[in-house]
Amino acid sequence: MAKIKTKTEDEIVNSIYINPLTDFGFKKLFLNKELLIAFLNDVVGTSIKDIQYQATEGLGEQIEDRTAIFDLLCITDTNEYFIVEMQLGKQTYFKDRVLFYASHVIRKQAPRRKYWNYELKAVYVVSILDFITFAESSTNNEVIERVYLYREKAKKRYSNKLNLIFIELPKFKKQVSELKNNTDVWLFLLKYTSELNACPTEIKEKIFKRFLELAEIQNLTSMEMETYKKSLKQNRFLRDMANCVKEDGRMEGRMEGKMEGRMEGRMEERRQIAARLLQRKTSVEEVVSLTDLTKEQVQELLKQN
Repeated sequence: MAKIKTKTEDEIVNSIYINPLTDFGFKKLFLNKELLIAFLNDVVGTSIKDIQYQATEGLGEQIEDRTAIFDLLCITDTNEYFIVEMQLGKQTYFKDRVLFYASHVIRKQAPRRKYWNYELKAVYVVSILDFITFAESSTNNEVIERVYLYREKAKKRYSNKLNLIFIELPKFKKQVSELKNNTDVWLFLLKYTSELNACPTEIKEKIFKRFLELAEIQNLTSMEMETYKKSLKQNRFLRDMANCVKEDGRMEGRMEGKMEGRMEGRMEERRQIAARLLQRKTSVEEVVSLTDLTKEQVQELLKQN
C-alpha cells in the first residue's frame, strides 16, 4: 500500500470514513461496547469482558463547554474504572488535568457511611493525544507511555490502583505494511482512518472491519453528518488558534528587548484570540493554556463578553 497522504479538512468531509479524532467520530466509534472493550484490552493490556458507561459530568466543572474533547467514563465487570480522554490541543497543565480526573474517580469510591477500610478499585486514565507531551529523546519512538506509582528505593510498584496511559499519536510513524500486532492497528486507525479509501487488505481481523464499517460516512444520517461537519470545524478552529499562539510565541521571542508598544501589540493579539475562543464557549482553563494569558486576564475578558 502506498504511503498515506494527509488530507485537508475539506477533503475529509468527502472521505469514505469519518475522522476518529473528532468529538463526533470518537463518540460514534467508542460508545460501541465491542470496540471499546477490544481497544482497551489490546492497547492497555486488560482482560475486560463487559463495561458499563457512566455519566461524565462530574469530571469537570465545564465539561459541556469543551469543543474538541470527549471524556468517556466506564466501569468494568470487575469494578475497575476507565477514563478515556481524547485531546487535540496541547495544554500546559495537561498532566495535572489527568491527575485531577483520576483523583475524582478515586474520591467518588468512598461510600456514604461512617466506617470504611479504604480499599479501592483500580483507576485507569487512557489519554489519546494528537500532540507530544513527553519530549525526551529517549522516548521519541515510544508511542504509549505508562505511568504508575513506584517506590523510589525499592524500585517496585507502590500500588496498582492508579494507572495513567498516554498515547502520543504524532510519534506513530508506521505504514500499514509495518503493522505487527493489534495495538499497531488501533494506532494506525486512530491516526489514518479518515485518509483511507477502503479497508487495507493487510487488516483482516473482524473487530477492525467493524470499526471501519461504523466509520463509513455513507451510513451517517443527515443529522449525524451536520454534527460531524461541526465537529470538523471545531477541530480546525482549535488547531488554528493553537498555531496562532505558537507563532505569537516565536514572534515574541524575536521581539525581546524592542519597543514596549510593540510588545503590547502582541498582547492585544492574544486578547483577541482569547475573546474569539470565549465566544465559542471554550472553557477558561483551555483559553489560558492556548494563549498563555493569566486566568485573571481571561476571566476579565469573559466579563466583557
